[in-house]
Amino acid sequence: MIDYKQYNLKEFKLFIQKILDKKYKGKLIYSEIKDKIDVILKNETSKLSAVSFFKTLLIINEDLDKSCKAFFKGHPAFILKTLRQNSNKLDNLFSPLLNSKAELSKACAIKETRLSELFQKRFDELYAYEAFGLSIAIGVNPSKLFEYFYGDGERPIIGLAKQNDGSESAK
Repeated sequence: MIDYKQYNLKEFKLFIQKILDKKYKGKLIYSEIKDKIDVILKNETSKLSAVSFFKTLLIINEDLDKSCKAFFKGHPAFILKTLRQNSNKLDNLFSPLLNSKAELSKACAIKETRLSELFQKRFDELYAYEAFGLSIAIGVNPSKLFEYFYGDGERPIIGLAKQNDGSESAK
């Protein structure tokens, strides 16, 4: 499936540090923002949670979609085949309803057992790279899914992210 180590807490801290240095180094607010981030990330495990990823990017006022694209570069997720548009309007309308967990698992690069756990009882343990993979698989901008899960965002409409040829992936 996926090597989460590319997208772990250590790599995220390096990613955030570069942004902090670029945007806030030498400014009075630098240490205040750094302290807020430290509080959010204090109890994280090596796998970065989706909620901490979201909250950290909000604190530094970064564009979620651009940050996801940069941080998760090379993520193997791809849009579900049933979300790809074709000339059959009936197929386009109902195909998204016909996905199995196995198909979703492949598309978002999350093991099927882990995906089942998330659906059944472990949503609060969703990792950042998993939330990103899910957003790609269902064809929504990552910001919409993160805002729905952890902010005040409305439920995203599946399949509305910009698509090139219907085979867009995170690469």
